[in-house]
Amino acid sequence: MRRLVVWIGLPVLALVLLGFGAGGWYYSDQLLPAPPPFEPEPRIAVTDVDPEAGAITLATAEADAALYRVGLVSESGLLLANGAAENSGTQTVRQAELLDGEWPEPGEVVATTIDAYYGDPSTTLGKPFDTITITSDLGDLPAWRVVPQRADTEGTWVIVIHGRGGALSEGNRLLPLLDEQHLPSLTISVRNDPDAPADPDGFGYYGEREWQELEAAIDHLVEVEGATDVVLAGYSQGGSTALSLLRRSDRAELVSGAVLVSPLVSLDATLDLQARNRGIPEAVIPALLVSTRWISTWRSGLEFGQVEHLARADELPDDVPMLLTHGTADTTVPFEPTRDLATTLGDQATYVEFAGVDHVREWNSDPEFDAHVRSLLRMVTG
Repeated sequence: MRRLVVWIGLPVLALVLLGFGAGGWYYSDQLLPAPPPFEPEPRIAVTDVDPEAGAITLATAEADAALYRVGLVSESGLLLANGAAENSGTQTVRQAELLDGEWPEPGEVVATTIDAYYGDPSTTLGKPFDTITITSDLGDLPAWRVVPQRADTEGTWVIVIHGRGGALSEGNRLLPLLDEQHLPSLTISVRNDPDAPADPDGFGYYGEREWQELEAAIDHLVEVEGATDVVLAGYSQGGSTALSLLRRSDRAELVSGAVLVSPLVSLDATLDLQARNRGIPEAVIPALLVSTRWISTWRSGLEFGQVEHLARADELPDDVPMLLTHGTADTTVPFEPTRDLATTLGDQATYVEFAGVDHVREWNSDPEFDAHVRSLLRMVTG
């Protein structure tokens, strides 16, 4: 009988292990490769426009179309929809202003984008900028240098770090506020970005290695601009990149503050959330994620433990004020680790939670987001 159990049990165990191995390999294929660069995809029909009244009607009721602030991109140009939406259930009416190009015609299709100022700062915001090159160990990285009038380039700089698969334009939402505060900024690229060096293996590392590109940007500001200190502004993976630098780089001593928007605080918790979103049975998830981590580390060298910033909070400097924001409806990166990190950091961190808001849409959903960032910047700059 015992032999029978062994002869039956061993093949079953082998099949189970093979299944988890195959599943882990599949999810490592989803996890590791760098995503293609972000481009808005027009697919929403325009049913009516009134340029004189600054109004546009869209044949959709999807959530992003009703965000308080959102970009509308078409072949004709770029609009900024700003203010409360009128949603009838089948269509959405927005007040909008033209930022670039021309108003779309009825029948044309548009894309919604949370990168509301999609494009470069000059075209979409009328702000002069320079595309400069940051020298890193991986190669030359393009970056956008924006210096408002009366800004002191030998003082505090803000470094903007976009999220995974994002674009340099992701940080444009901060530029009007930085202009108001007379703060110069550098929006940086990291490995695998367009016109930036690819990772030798073609993989992305969720901030576990990208912090080295951020470190190179700080070195550039100190050596070329004469910066005295920097404020880090990171979106999603950019938040993880900022936290990684604060934990792992000597340049952390030059960081005077941080704004982390929907930050990736725990890769394990993020993978768990996304597995649940895919409808994977809850009982299977722990073993599947163990397999995914093992295989991903074997393939890429990704150190998962380095992207567990909550578990390693004691490695963060205790003199860097932080603003952490997150939406409770985030379907990409869970908000709970961000809240827990803020609790762990105590008075060093200010945590602002946005009820019902999805990933990196805090600015788009609530105008009060600007007030929280303004408060952090004023505290840092005096």
